[in-house]
This record gives sequence, structure tokens and C-alpha cells, in this order.
Amino acid sequence: MRNRVHLGVAAALLCVGAAGFPATARAQAPFAPRDTVISVALSEQAARRLGVRAGDLLEVAAQPAGPWQHARVAQVYRPLRYPTEVGRTAIDLRLHVPDLQTLLGRGDQVESIVVRLREPADAPAVVARLNAAGLGFRAYTSADLAAQSSSTFEVIRRFHRAIGLVTILASSVFLIAIMTLKGEEMRKAVGVMGLIGISSRTIAGTILIIATSVALLGSILGIGLGYVLSLAINVYYRRLFDTDLVFSRITLPLLGTAIALSLALGIASGALMAWRLLCRPALDSAGH
Repeated sequence: MRNRVHLGVAAALLCVGAAGFPATARAQAPFAPRDTVISVALSEQAARRLGVRAGDLLEVAAQPAGPWQHARVAQVYRPLRYPTEVGRTAIDLRLHVPDLQTLLGRGDQVESIVVRLREPADAPAVVARLNAAGLGFRAYTSADLAAQSSSTFEVIRRFHRAIGLVTILASSVFLIAIMTLKGEEMRKAVGVMGLIGISSRTIAGTILIIATSVALLGSILGIGLGYVLSLAINVYYRRLFDTDLVFSRITLPLLGTAIALSLALGIASGALMAWRLLCRPALDSAGH
């Protein structure tokens, strides 16, 4: 079974994205022995959509009208995809540079060159030297390119931050409501402790410990729920987009921030509850 793949006019020298090709396999006439067969590499998604595997034969061309070049799938690879490419449906097809230049009918043309350094920390200095050479191109670090192409993700990040702030405000109100109800339950006990001579400092410290424990327990339960949801999100979207990207990650700084906020809210709500209870006379709190 052989397929025809139209590379399209937006071909790069190392990785060719093709859109508008027939996605279904099409049987062709047998190859003549004299035909030259080049080697290509297909991504897993491309091989699955074309219904081919390593060792199968294809026909590739730069234009729908041809000329068509016979190619053999030498490798099926799993590409490292960027977040901006997750929803892309184009086919990834990789060829050797001389084969691609011959196929396109033009050479010495390239849209981008990726250089990997042995010392990534030297990237800014290398970029400065290349741009100062004045060779007719512009060099960027990967961080610069990521910043230019991540405006959408910056908006999403700010949106998530806003959701987080609203969630914290809602949880603080919920925690204060819980501690207020708990304080009403403890009102008589606090009055009795005051009547038998227990100091206000001891009572306040006990209330603070209770409030902090409730907040800490809630944060632990929330972290556990977050881990479960994060795992489910990664499993679902990795299968949906057929990628190894991590869509949800719970980091140590995030955990530290969540625990610190919960403890701060617990202490604040406990202090408020202790102040309300200790401001009442002991006899009123104990119910005479």
C-alpha cells in the first residue's frame, strides 16, 4: 500500500508540515527498479493518519501536480511538540536536506536554523555575537522565542491567577463561617474555663490551635484532591492530543504558597473567634 503526500509550499528544510493531502491510503502502480527511493521519517501521528509504518513506500511531491518522488519510511518517531503545536493537525515529514532541496527544485534556502549549545548558559553571548556579525539574519535565544509566541499562555496564566485569588477569597469566607459556627459551639466551654480561672491567653492559644488545625487539614485535603485532578487532566489530554506534554503540574512552590495561605487564614480566623469569645463576660458565655 502506497500513499501520495503533498508537501505544500510552506516547506522547511528539516521538518515539512503538509496540509491538504489525501489522508486515506491510495494504491499506486509498482515502483520501477530504476527509480530512486529516498528515505523519510514520519511522526507517529502522520504514520497513523496515513496508515503506514517503517519500511512502507510513499510518493511525495512539492506540488499536487508533481513531479512525484518515491520515498521509503525509514523511521517513525515521536516528536517533541511545543504547547503551541498541540492542536495542530498538519503532518510532520522529515527528509535529508539534499533530498528536500532536490524535491523542491531550489537550494540554499532555509527559514530557520536551530543550534544546540553544549553550554546553554552561553546562549545570550552567542546570540549577541551572531547578530553583531551582520550576516543578514536575526538570532534569538529559545527564551526570547518562547516569550514572543507565548502571549496566549500569558493571558491564560493571568486568568488562572485571577481564579486562584477568587478561590482564596471564597475559601477565607468559608473558613471564617466555619470558625464562627465552631465558636458558637465553644461559647459555653470558654465561659466555664474563664470561671474556673483559666487565663485568657491560654484560652486564646487553644482557639488558635484549633483554627490552625482545621485550616491545615483543609489544605492537606485540597492538595490531595489537586493531585488527583492534575493526574486525571494529564492522562485525558495526553491521550486526546497524543503528546507527552504536561498540562497540569503541582510544584513545591505552589504547595508552599497554599499551605502558608491556609495557615495565615487559620490564624486570622482563630484570632477573630478568640476575640469575639473573650470579649463576652464569662457568666454570659457560660449561660449563667
